[in-house]
Amino acid sequence: MFGGGILLNLIHKMYRKDKVTIDLINAINTKLRVIEEKINDLYKQIFLDYSTWYLELKEKEMSIEKKLDDLGKRRAYVRTRLLGVGTATKELLESTANTVPGVKVEIDFRDMTVILRFLKVENNKFLGIVKRSLETMIPYHLDMMLEYEHINWGEIKDVTWGSVKNYTWESVSQSVAGTILGGLDDDFD
Repeated sequence: MFGGGILLNLIHKMYRKDKVTIDLINAINTKLRVIEEKINDLYKQIFLDYSTWYLELKEKEMSIEKKLDDLGKRRAYVRTRLLGVGTATKELLESTANTVPGVKVEIDFRDMTVILRFLKVENNKFLGIVKRSLETMIPYHLDMMLEYEHINWGEIKDVTWGSVKNYTWESVSQSVAGTILGGLDDDFD
């Protein structure tokens, strides 16, 4: 923002070599650098993807009691809470759920049930955030059903071919999806 040379150029030539003046300008520059860092930090806090201390203020404002350890999960949960305001339409639910990093969700309504179909999940740690966020948005008289259609090898790394050779791929993927989707509320309850 300000360099020592800029401030020195603003004063008369006869003071530019004076030690007291130079010390004073250096002290002013130090204070200005600290102020500039605080302004830059405040600017970063405006953007949810970069916020740190402001995230805690937003959580308090939204009455989010439980603080998650993972900053990414906290940001994703606050983002979905900020976006999930209004009538719970299919478009609103899908757009809110799809703001979570690495998650692609499709929503259907059938027989008083909201069907939450995970089409893509790059990181399972965000599944609970999507589920909890949509639970807070849908009316209480509707049920929620989860479907998980995407399984990657990293999620079933403890399973060997020998242990699943008697099963079809569909039965194995349904079994693994059940274990992945179980316990989603651990961060919130």
